[in-house]
Amino acid sequence: MSETNLYCLGASFAVLMADYRAAQSQLSALQHEADRTAADAGLVYGSSAWSAHRFAVTGRTVHHVNALYEKLEDLAQEIAPIRPACFAGLVIKARAHQFAGNPAAVISEIEALAKANGQQAA
Repeated sequence: MSETNLYCLGASFAVLMADYRAAQSQLSALQHEADRTAADAGLVYGSSAWSAHRFAVTGRTVHHVNALYEKLEDLAQEIAPIRPACFAGLVIKARAHQFAGNPAAVISEIEALAKANGQQAA
């Protein structure tokens, strides 16, 4: 795959990540509100009634957050095999590796890029 494809995937990843963070923030606010209204209604934390109430308030947003996460996972997997040819591509790879929970994987990307540019990585 090409560096151009990496940039396109990286742009899509950045847009989805912004949407994901906004949705997570919205979910957090909804969870707080659901917990407050459940407490006001006398629902016991962790009870089935509390869980049902919380899901009624947050369920749609939970599904949206999960769908965005799955799309980000798919993009991270598409980005993974593409070798960056410059620093901008390396940044895209680093973000994808960080999202995937493997930030150390970018080290091999840095070493490969340094080698391709005739530089010695320490």
